[in-house]
Amino acid sequence: MPPFNRRQFLAVGAAGTAGAALVGGTAHAAGEGITVRVGDAVGGGMPLVGFNTGHFMPDGNTAAWIEYAAVNAVRFFATLSIWCPDAAFDAGAGIETVDDFDARKAELRKDSDRYIDWRALRRVWSTHIYETTNHYNLDYQVDRLHRLGITPIMEAAEFRWNSPWSGLWLMWQKHYAFTHHLASRWDVERYNFVNEPDHPSAAHDIVDQTVYIRGLQIAADAIRAAIADVNAEQGKKLRAIVQAPVITHASQTGADYHMDADPDADARDDEHGWGEICLRNLRTDYHGDTVDHDLFDVFDTHLYNKTAQTYAYELRMMESKMREYTPTGVALPVVYSEFNRRNTGAFETSGDDLNTPLVFSELAEIWGATLTGGAEGMICFKFDNTMRANGIPYGTGHYYVENTGDYNIRGAKKAAESNRMFADRFAARDERVVLAANVSSAGPTVMPGAIVASHDRDLGRCSVWLPHRSSEVAHPLTLDLTGTPFRAAGATMIVREVSADHSGDVIMVDAVPESGVITVSQPAGCVWLITLLERRSEPRQHRPLAAVGLTPDGTADNLPVGRGAGPAVSYLAFDVPDDGGRSAILELDGAAGDGSPLTFQVYALARTDWADDTLTWDSAPCFDPVEVRADSVGREAFPAGQLTAPAAAGVARLDVTRVLGKARQGRLGFLLVREQAHAGDTADDGRRAGFSGARLTLWA
Repeated sequence: MPPFNRRQFLAVGAAGTAGAALVGGTAHAAGEGITVRVGDAVGGGMPLVGFNTGHFMPDGNTAAWIEYAAVNAVRFFATLSIWCPDAAFDAGAGIETVDDFDARKAELRKDSDRYIDWRALRRVWSTHIYETTNHYNLDYQVDRLHRLGITPIMEAAEFRWNSPWSGLWLMWQKHYAFTHHLASRWDVERYNFVNEPDHPSAAHDIVDQTVYIRGLQIAADAIRAAIADVNAEQGKKLRAIVQAPVITHASQTGADYHMDADPDADARDDEHGWGEICLRNLRTDYHGDTVDHDLFDVFDTHLYNKTAQTYAYELRMMESKMREYTPTGVALPVVYSEFNRRNTGAFETSGDDLNTPLVFSELAEIWGATLTGGAEGMICFKFDNTMRANGIPYGTGHYYVENTGDYNIRGAKKAAESNRMFADRFAARDERVVLAANVSSAGPTVMPGAIVASHDRDLGRCSVWLPHRSSEVAHPLTLDLTGTPFRAAGATMIVREVSADHSGDVIMVDAVPESGVITVSQPAGCVWLITLLERRSEPRQHRPLAAVGLTPDGTADNLPVGRGAGPAVSYLAFDVPDDGGRSAILELDGAAGDGSPLTFQVYALARTDWADDTLTWDSAPCFDPVEVRADSVGREAFPAGQLTAPAAAGVARLDVTRVLGKARQGRLGFLLVREQAHAGDTADDGRRAGFSGARLTLWA
């Protein structure tokens, strides 16, 4: 490919070039498959869309991949025995009654330095590396999340609630100090109490529900006291948000027993369900007095090994039960702070994983059904496949991680790309509303509520979420936009797909017809995100300022990508406008060299000073020539997505809208590289794709 050394802007029609043609009316009549009619606004986006995090090391690249995941919330475990060691607190001598407890608490809130060794705690918080399953530093992780605008949910717990008042005083101090620190520095407001108290493994401390309720009352009091004191000291307006009871279904024997009594081998909930007991005590404090505020603010639960139908049922059931059991008759918001299509043990025996169409398509149905079902938040377990004690990586991990060194993320699974599409377009944000998606079917099975739509009014952008489970066959999909702004002349449709052959890349770009009715054929076992853009101006194509293909032997005539016996990488640089755009698509003309699709990684490069240089394999920026992978990830290189070279000559497209903000001085670069995500990732060794042209198309 000849070098590109001058700026070029080319206006293109809204239709562009379609990666997959619209289905003609003679092949499929509108109505033979699924018909989706996009309607009026019915609510907002999901307030909390996220992951439970794993490793998050100071010198690692996890923050960059969390940003890539497009989530707005994360939860992570912060065991108080580690982050709040006993030696830093008053031991509670002389505290034998609740009155003694109250007196000591009042003294601490007047002068905490008398009781808490803040210097010792700050040293632990700023320097210690948590060394259980998840390796991280507390201050570093929370600081990076704060910079990214991501809400942390702190699973701060220690099982020491079956204690006398002196021991309960120690636990109150730990929750107070931990909350005060995070709220004062980073405005952290959300805290779980304990994790899965209904699990049989918790019974050694939570010996009965009385112990649990008293612990919840004391921890909630400490959290609220700490945030009230931070507000008073710093003039903030933070809200303490306690999430409980954080229950699982591990020992549930049927029906709604995680809310109601469950007479089985675990006798602790024979009389009252865990959900019921905490809801009935919603307005009771640790003195046993009725108060004018709720003990906790969010009903928090976990669920695994279920399909979207169960989540839809549970959300309706929990709302009904809460109205019955709460003293106020009001249902609390619901957050699933852990969920996945399968749990860890099930993945180890199921024979499938998060790259399997059955799994990621059904997960996509869960996302849609919980949004329409009214969940406040869905926090998937978990972000990366950290190592279990049995030496097997967590099958629930959506991103591959190196379980050594800096514990760097090395790539995304199919389910991660599906979750990313949902988070990008359906997590709550200003000016975003959820639209009614009225679905009818003439044959295919449709999960009610799984298909959803959203409207970013400020961007003139509509998004439609379309999971298609693998148990169905390919079918026509008719999208009816009549009565919406997206049927106007010049509107554009962009389709992204996660499937066996695609990992969130764009498979179709076309114009919305004048009728406002689009019919396409959606394959089975895939997840689609359809983006519709109002016409505001003509899209513009930017040709590269520089385009360089590299192999260990020198430069290449085209833009190659390969690994193993034929390693090759390519670099592109573009001029981009300062204001970015509503949508941006990187387009490459070419194919895989052996007649089978080839998926590789694309990184956005903040540095483009190399564009006028002569690059070599060893001098290429943001690149490890030995491992054939990007380096400086999170500093100069940022994950942009996975792109699939087609089997035959065609166009490969990737939505790169989210990385436009990484441009410096009006320029943005890209690195195309086939990285090895894990030690067993050898299927593409020796394979290579090549491209003869590149464009960056922007919709302003």
